[in-house]
Amino acid sequence: MEEVRIQKQDRSVSFRVAVDAGEFIVFDMSLSSPTRNRTLYSGKEFSLAWAAAETVLGEIAIPDELLKYAATA
Repeated sequence: MEEVRIQKQDRSVSFRVAVDAGEFIVFDMSLSSPTRNRTLYSGKEFSLAWAAAETVLGEIAIPDELLKYAATA
């Protein structure tokens, strides 16, 4: 499992990649987020996972660590 934590202002997400399963999991790690709603996306589509991350962070460039997954989307 690979994980990239991304923060913008007071909001943050954990973007995880289950490499063997080909699955992306996005968690809202912001302190203001209710714990029951932390999982924003779990599935095999990078574009949907990134869209979920941007709902928390706003529009942001894809980090270099994740570009290899974006290229295959």
